[in-house]
Amino acid sequence: MFLIPLLSAAWRPWGVLAPCALALGLSACSRVEEASAGAGGRPERIVAASATAVDLVVTLAGLERMVGVPAQALEYSVLHEGRPEPRAIARFEAYLAEPVLALRPDLVVIDPWQAPETTAQLRATGILVLTLPSVRNFSDARQALVVAGDALKDAELSARALADFDRRLEALRARSRQRELRGLAYSNFGGAGSTAGRDTTIDALFEVLGIENQIAQRGTVGHAGISFEDLLALDPDLILVSEPLRMGEGPSGDRGGAAERILRGEPSLAGLRAVREERIVTLPAWLFATGSHELVTAAEELARRVGQLEARLAERQAR
Repeated sequence: MFLIPLLSAAWRPWGVLAPCALALGLSACSRVEEASAGAGGRPERIVAASATAVDLVVTLAGLERMVGVPAQALEYSVLHEGRPEPRAIARFEAYLAEPVLALRPDLVVIDPWQAPETTAQLRATGILVLTLPSVRNFSDARQALVVAGDALKDAELSARALADFDRRLEALRARSRQRELRGLAYSNFGGAGSTAGRDTTIDALFEVLGIENQIAQRGTVGHAGISFEDLLALDPDLILVSEPLRMGEGPSGDRGGAAERILRGEPSLAGLRAVREERIVTLPAWLFATGSHELVTAAEELARRVGQLEARLAERQAR
């Protein structure tokens, strides 16, 4: 994931956060095993406390077993734009014990970075809390499917989801080729710009498509700031940005879409190849920020859009 403002404890930052040992201490990693192994019967009242959790619960349990979601996560999950409409699912604003307990869950699914004090309060009442692994690449995304599948206890859905993930990733890799494209991802919410290096979902997307991630090539690990001067010096063949959300502006200002406006509107960046030659590639906000198994959907969509860009470039050269 990229560096996007935290709206609440329910918000999900980019799915390439540091390992859970760094986020919550060494004990956090073991809680994944503890939660998945400790479940008795199949959970029927599930609270998905992040967008990553929403993606996994929808895939591995279905809407009918999900009783609560954070309002913000809907925009950055498979439920974006309300399709399908989760009418019977309660929404809460933040990952806090009181609104979660009010939903009477028998399982709460969270990301490793979410408020440990809330998790402790929920566990103290006897509620099972599953801490998902951080997702930085396709292997992590598959592991999240395995861990969540064990806890949600629907063997048929789990097997189907894993087979689908493996098949689609294999197809992507079979079609993969080394492209003569140097790229980077860019995010900017009106302040400083940021980008993604190694050990990020963005780098995983670039790698599977055969695009050179210039930031990773510089040795950057994780996310880092990037200035206009850096952009001009690197002058990438393509820049990947997030599309704006259809829901409009939220309390933090524009959520998605600001980066492209800045790239196109900043006079000092007019000389960038990606701006001058229309080489800015967008991804829907929920895929640009995904930290779940939907990373394979993001790769498929990015492959399609990069293919369109390459076709346009080839057509120009043929004229």
